[in-house]
Amino acid sequence: MKVLHALGVSIALLVAVWVYVSIGLPQLKLYPWIGFVAWAAFYAAGGGLAGIKKPLGSSTAGILLTALTMYAVAQAGGSLVALMLLVAILAFALVAIADIGIFSYTPAAFLGAATYFGSGSKLDESIAFVILSWIAGLLLGYLSEALGMKMARPELTPEKT
Repeated sequence: MKVLHALGVSIALLVAVWVYVSIGLPQLKLYPWIGFVAWAAFYAAGGGLAGIKKPLGSSTAGILLTALTMYAVAQAGGSLVALMLLVAILAFALVAIADIGIFSYTPAAFLGAATYFGSGSKLDESIAFVILSWIAGLLLGYLSEALGMKMARPELTPEKT
């Protein structure tokens, strides 16, 4: 089977598992769509171990800094002006932290921030479940790649023809 098709099959199989785990087991409080965002970030970061390492620190920082920002917005009265100013500062911070190796994948920092906003921006235990959903998505990306590579046929090289 071609690599692309093998990846398609492995991803399809693991998507079914993810849907069951994240939707079929609501007590786990995982966000299905955040897992898919993280899964895409895995492949966007190049896959392999780098596909986990590059997005993990940046996305987690994005989530935590956004939660801190929303706390600051609430402390500042929750006005639109406070939101505008503090989210602008957040955007600067998400770019500026790229100087630090573990936070250097800026797209994942913004994706992490977006997933936290999309989760409802609650300042409670849901922050942990956003992060756990990211971790699950990154691990599913890694597993889908590994399984796909195992299912793919070796490419014919001139020596093998």
